[in-house]
Amino acid sequence: MEILLRKSAVYSFFMGIGIAILLVNYKEVENLGDGVRSISYKPIAEYIISVLRFGVIASFLGLLCGLYIVRKNR
Repeated sequence: MEILLRKSAVYSFFMGIGIAILLVNYKEVENLGDGVRSISYKPIAEYIISVLRFGVIASFLGLLCGLYIVRKNR
């Protein structure tokens, strides 16, 4: 049981990080008018923290899903 929960948490953490790299915005675009746009990029530390936060949340969700599967199969 413990191995299944650990694997589900670790795998969902890495899947969450992979999805976060695709979905987390790393830049902000402002439309200043007349077709002029201003693009500002997030600092790398802020981007990494956002990605890791997404991965940790996915890890907890994976852990809860694994716990549900274990208790359902009992």
